[in-house]
Amino acid sequence: MASYPTYDPSVWVDGIGDDQLDHLYSKKAGEPLLSRPTQAQLSPGSTWKPFMTAGALTHGFSTDTRLNCSNSFQVGNQNFENYESEAYGMIGFDKALQVSCNTFFYRVGYELWLRAGGESKGADADAVLADMARKFGIGKETGIDLPGEADGRVADPAWKQAYYEEMKGYYCKRDKRLSKTDPNSFQALYAHEFCLEGNQYRAGDAVNFVIGQGDTILTPIQLTVAYSTLANGGTVWKPRVGKAVVDPSGRLVRKIKPEKVRDVPVSAANLRYIDRALQGTARVGTYAWKLEGFPLDKVHIRAKTGTAEVHGRQTTGWLATYDKNYVVVSMIEQGGTGSGSSGDAVRHVWEALYGVKGAKVDGDDAAIPGTSAPTKLPEFQPDGTIVAPRGQ
Repeated sequence: MASYPTYDPSVWVDGIGDDQLDHLYSKKAGEPLLSRPTQAQLSPGSTWKPFMTAGALTHGFSTDTRLNCSNSFQVGNQNFENYESEAYGMIGFDKALQVSCNTFFYRVGYELWLRAGGESKGADADAVLADMARKFGIGKETGIDLPGEADGRVADPAWKQAYYEEMKGYYCKRDKRLSKTDPNSFQALYAHEFCLEGNQYRAGDAVNFVIGQGDTILTPIQLTVAYSTLANGGTVWKPRVGKAVVDPSGRLVRKIKPEKVRDVPVSAANLRYIDRALQGTARVGTYAWKLEGFPLDKVHIRAKTGTAEVHGRQTTGWLATYDKNYVVVSMIEQGGTGSGSSGDAVRHVWEALYGVKGAKVDGDDAAIPGTSAPTKLPEFQPDGTIVAPRGQ
């Protein structure tokens, strides 16, 4: 895992000064103390769509479903547009994932919102997509063996009701004050609406939710665990940095066994369908332009790009990729599009993992020698040298 901006941990050795500490917490400096893989909480954007696909295919939609990928979708008096107003006509979930069609998924979210009772159900609405996201490990700490992990948030109707109950008093007081001093301002109108009906889970909430926007946030490690679940065929595992405990001489004390969390309630056929669709993202979809010349016939990368809007800031760029051995996820705050901001860096990681040079794959040149993840522990030499294990 890597987090940037970073800092030299030796600053803690002899005591840290106030200026140094302020710098580590400084937003202007990029909050170097924040370990982004486990603590940064951001909207996932379109990297969210494979899990929404899993939920939809499990609850009434099918791999034969065809919906209109129009350039826009209207909910009430609000128009929700596709990225750069692209339109692809009637397509299935596979093509919708590959081209990252928002309007296709808007229709999915809207239909499931209607089936759940629309606004009439409130916090008791059957939130099948939110439930599926939780099954993949979103909205709760992954349990990684590092301190200070954030838990993220799945913004379903129950969450909105709870947030309303927590914040109603504040916004009602704000509404009363602003109605006298600045009644036509955005802040006044928002406070008034929230005070009266801030617990309403509307169609706009549902269509934003299904494309990874709105109030849902997650950490990069949560997204990595979710994609590893797709990679391994449907099992959520607790992530681990440590693999074993050894004594000062390098002798094995104990191995740290993998810990299974759950199997996701998605059929093997539907998981295979999503997997094949994400292979298409790397070959003909939104990540393909960054993989020209890459030996995809030898290193079978699956991918999903994401571009998450952030109020008052540039978009967050996400790129989630995997194959049978590895998962590589990149997130760049205010980076722009996922493929544009992270595409080259993620490609370089894959090249290093497999020793890719041009169209050739040479395991001897890989960062971890071999063409699969190693299962053995490193060897500890008498002189203190650590010899990395080799993959297959």
